[in-house]
This record gives sequence, C-alpha cells and structure tokens, in this order.
Amino acid sequence: MLVATLVALVVVEVAADISGDGVFRLFLAAFLAIGIARVIANVAYIRSPQNPADRVATRRWELAALAGAWGFAAVVGLSGGYASLKHAGTPAEFLVGCCVIAYVAGISSRNASRPLITVGQISATCFPFVGALVLAGDLVHLALGAMICALYASTIVMCRKVYDTIVSRHRAQAKLERLALRDPLTGLLNRSAFFERLEQALGSLDPSRCLGLLAIDLDRFKDVNDTLGHPAGDKVLLETAERLRTILGAEDCISRIGGDEFLVLAEADTPAGIAATAQRVADCLGKPILLDLTRVTCGASIGYAVAPRDGSYLDELMRHADLALYAAKRRSAGSVVGYEAQFSAVYHERMELLADLQVAMEENQFELVYQPIVNPSDGRTVCCEALLRWNHPRRGVIPPSVFIPLAEATGLIVPIGAWVIREACREATFWRSDINVAVNLSPVQFKDGEALIETVLQCLAATGLAAYRLELEVTESVLIEDAEEALSLISALRRQQIGVALDDFGTGFSSLGYLHEFPFSKLKLDRVFSRNLVGSRRSAAIVRGVVQITRDLRMELVAEGIETAEQLDSASRLGVNAVQGYLFSRPLSAERLRETINAPIQPTSRPPRRSGAVNAHSAA
Repeated sequence: MLVATLVALVVVEVAADISGDGVFRLFLAAFLAIGIARVIANVAYIRSPQNPADRVATRRWELAALAGAWGFAAVVGLSGGYASLKHAGTPAEFLVGCCVIAYVAGISSRNASRPLITVGQISATCFPFVGALVLAGDLVHLALGAMICALYASTIVMCRKVYDTIVSRHRAQAKLERLALRDPLTGLLNRSAFFERLEQALGSLDPSRCLGLLAIDLDRFKDVNDTLGHPAGDKVLLETAERLRTILGAEDCISRIGGDEFLVLAEADTPAGIAATAQRVADCLGKPILLDLTRVTCGASIGYAVAPRDGSYLDELMRHADLALYAAKRRSAGSVVGYEAQFSAVYHERMELLADLQVAMEENQFELVYQPIVNPSDGRTVCCEALLRWNHPRRGVIPPSVFIPLAEATGLIVPIGAWVIREACREATFWRSDINVAVNLSPVQFKDGEALIETVLQCLAATGLAAYRLELEVTESVLIEDAEEALSLISALRRQQIGVALDDFGTGFSSLGYLHEFPFSKLKLDRVFSRNLVGSRRSAAIVRGVVQITRDLRMELVAEGIETAEQLDSASRLGVNAVQGYLFSRPLSAERLRETINAPIQPTSRPPRRSGAVNAHSAA
C-alpha cells in the first residue's frame, strides 16, 4: 500500500514536469490524501482490540479498506485517461499509460484471492482509462483499449470462479461448524458447545448477579412419538426450541442435549428471578401444540440450580440441576423444582444403595417370602405369590418399593428377576402338586421379549416344575407401552401352558378391553375394592360384574387385600373364590410356608397389624 502510493506520487510528478500540465499535480494531491487516509486507518486498526465476534466493527474496518483501495484505483484510471486524452503520443502519456496497464495487470494477479476488492479496483481503473482510449479514436488507442478489455474480462471470470470457491468453502465450513456446535434438528447449541458457553458465563459472572442453569425434560414426549410417529415428535422439538428462543430472546443460552432434554442459561438479580424464569418456561411449554389437526400437550418438568449459591463450577452446577430435575419428575408432570442440599444426600444414598445392589446377588442377600392365596370356602391354598426381600447386612430388610425402581432403572432387574423365577420354581417343587406359584414381572423384564420366554423355560427345565404351575403376574403398564408386543409375548407364554395374571386390576387405566384382547388366565382385583366392599354399593356392584365376566371367560379371580372378616364375607357372597391378604396369612419364609400350606388356613380373628410389615409386590 505504501509503496504503491509512493510510486504513484513519483509518476504523476514526473508527468507534470515533462508535460508542464498542472492537472497532474491535482492527481498527486489525490494520491497523497488517499495514501495518508489509508495509513491512518491501518494504524488505527492495528491498535484497536480485535474481536472476531464483533461483526459491526469488523464490517466497519472492511468498508474502510474497500473505500481506500477503490479510491486509489479510481485516481489511477482517471490519471491514465487524462494523459491519453490531453497528451496523446507524448512521453507523459507513455509514462502514465504504461503504469496504468501495469497496475491493472498487477491487480488481476495479486488480488485474485480477494474477488470483491479486485473487481472494484479493476473496474474503477479500467472504465475511465478505456473510455479515454476509445475517445482518442485512432487504431493504436483502440487496440490498446481492446487488450485492456480482454484483460478485464478474464479477470472478472477468474474472480467469479474464486468467489464461487470461497462461497462453497464458507458454506462447507459453516456446515461443519453447525455439525460440531449445533443440534442438527433444532439449530440450538449441542452439549459440548453449551458447556463451553456455561464455563465462560461462570468465569465472567458479576458477583452481584445470579446465573441459573435450567434442566428441562418434556413430560409426555414419548407418548407423542409412540402414537403420532417420529415426524410429529420432531415438530414438537422444533416448537419447543422456538418457544424457548421467544422466552429467552437468545440462542446462545439454549441447548438440546439429546432426546427431549434441554438446558437453558438464565441471568437474574436474585435466585427468585431465576425461579420466575423457570416457571415462565414451564408455563409456556405446558401450552398445547398444534400438529396438523391434532392438539397435543407435552408439558415439561424443570429442575434448576443457581450459581454461585448452588455451585460455581460446571460439573457441580450441572449435577445439582440434574438432581433438581429428578426431584421434579418424581413429583408430578410440569413441576418446577430448585436445587436443595438434601437432594445431594438422597443422591449419595441412592448411589451407595446401587453399589450394594450390584453385589447383593453374589452375596446371597436376597430372599423370597411367600403369601398364600386361598379358597375362602375351605381354607385350602391354591397358589402362593413370591415376594422379594433384600436382607442388607447393614441396613436390615429393604422393601421392594425402595430397591426395585433402582434395579429397573439400571437394568439389574433382569438378572434379579431371573433368579426370582428360578428360586420360586425350585421352592414350588416342595409343595403339593395342586398349589401354583406366582411371580411378578417387571415391565423392564417384559421388554426382553423372547429372552424372557427363554429364561422362564430354562428355569422350569432346571427345577422340573410343570409349566402349568407357574403364573406370571403383569400390570397394565406393560400393556400400555406396546400392546402388540405384549399380546405376542403373553400368547407365547400361554402356548407353553404358563399362566399369566393381570395384577392390580381396576386401577389406573385398566379396562375391559384388556380382558378381550389378552389371553389372561387369572385376574387379580386391586385391594382398593376389598377395602371398600363393606358399605359401598358401587364397589360391590363392580366386583359382582367382574365375577360374572371372569366366570364367562373361564378365568380365575383373586381378591387382594382381604384383611377383615367382613371383607371376606362380602367377597364370598359376591362369588369370589380365591382371596389373598393378612386375614389369612402374612408373607412367610419358605420354611414356615411349607408347614402352613399343608393344612387348611383359617382366617385369624385379630385385626392385622401394619407396623413393621412389608407387603409390597416384588417387581420380579
């Protein structure tokens, strides 16, 4: 830049001297002014702080550079044109004209990688210069003009190719950046990019402000995917992302980290401000979404942690937000929960329990107890339900309600469940041949499909128990998740003469449609009906109807939770021919059970004591 300016100054000064034309000194002044301005701009750019993210400042410096380059080129073209018109055939024209041609040639070769600057410079130089050559009118000037036009055209073509290459390269780079930093569906930041943004925000956090990390999980997203298909699920995710953008007003603080999970950064003056933002997000995501002609409501559970109150480091803040989200999902759909110190204690307790659970089978800490199911007319035992207990060496007896959800969440329920089936089948071989054994199945086990059937058959073969003596109990949750797969699996079990019972019938979404579609061998009425049998005409009418249905379908019917003589009398009068509950027996150890079931079991006259008793069904 500086060299070009000095050369231009020398050339026009020499032209002015040899021609005696003072106009050339006007060109000299123009070159000098432009050169000074470009030097000042360059120095200012070097001294200013460089921030590539500041697009406004970057654009301003780019425009300044273009203006300087194009202005210099225009003066070169004008000086050459003036020399050709006013001093044709003189040394002044020869000197200036040769310098102009050399400048044009230099532009086409030197700046080829910068097409925008090149096109502007060569156009600003060639248009006035070629125009003057054409006005000169003689053959030499016209030929020179044609040559410069050819050079101009070839330069334009080359710049277009370079431009296309640069654009395609930029697009490829932008695509790579999106793939590396953005979620391909929603365009939000991905996990790694968001965590980098979070670290920056934590490092630059104003001590007087609060930074909130919101962990968001859509509540009924799986239902949308399962019922309306994955394209509908994608639309829900896109709408969720758009609503988050609208609420928060920025994209660089929102991330989709996978599936239906999102993370959000929010700043406020106080933790209460973070809580208010979280509630606004929950309210917005709880509004219905229109999918074609269907309105769906997913809603979202939100857990949040606030820095610096709940942690000043990324891992710590993320862990606490996750714990808050876990607490929110345990409460109810659409809950918003902030982190509390007790959540960490619960988490550590859970992790310790999980570690102990992983070695419980190896150390024979599990035990099966059995609760008889009896015929109320004669007290004869017809079946025994196997219930799982965990005898922890330090914590004592841990009920299934505590450890079964943990086993299901980690997949440990599959090997535990296989052990339960095998042990229950083995124990049943010591009973009379007319007494069956019932084992509860977890929905996680049920998802194994053919593997579950193979496990059951292997247990029967290893213990020698007849298949018809084994009953597998399932709840409606396994039917709701995948009815077609459940029907196939239950039918396969029934073909092997293995009984399948629908447990806790009458609660949740239980419907008579299940009895029509699925080949159950037994129905177990939930204890809520037993509890309300006395004094409730509604419960009695429902039970009477179920009794008639099961008779017509040739299914067995068991009333659970029979605890008083009045409940037993009502169930018997309604036609229930099998009952289970504390009135006849609590869950018993294998040894005590063998003694108990050898004779009819008579109902006890004492009311049941609940303190210390655990009657939760095992999910295995």
